[in-house]
Amino acid sequence: MWIVAFIIGLGALWDGFTTFVGIIQIFNITGMHGVELAQLIFAAVVSIVILGFLVSTHIIWTFERDDLISLSLKSAWVLCLVLDFYTAYIGNKAYVFGGRLETPAHSFGLLIITVLITMSSVLLSRIIMVRTVRGRSYLY
Repeated sequence: MWIVAFIIGLGALWDGFTTFVGIIQIFNITGMHGVELAQLIFAAVVSIVILGFLVSTHIIWTFERDDLISLSLKSAWVLCLVLDFYTAYIGNKAYVFGGRLETPAHSFGLLIITVLITMSSVLLSRIIMVRTVRGRSYLY
């Protein structure tokens, strides 16, 4: 199971990277005025927060009580999932297709890739957080 966790983990890392690239492009951080360190730190922190929420999916959605905190976390998780998908789509478009989608097949392929990459972070949460499935231990 280590190999599956490693492969899914690579997908989650790519998800974090493409989210970072997408945030840079959305906020035009590498625009005409050059790059400022504070802006790159902003993009990195936002990317890490989004990835952190997705990798915490299992914990967030297993809360049994629906109090203010758990409802807030679940709402923030949904927002992070939408942001992650959008920014990863932009990041994948920039790196996989050089920013150009020339055919409907490119658009469809990019959509499928982005869904798989985004879901890898959610799946990693499940692999890491669940101790046993059918009596087997995943990572420890």
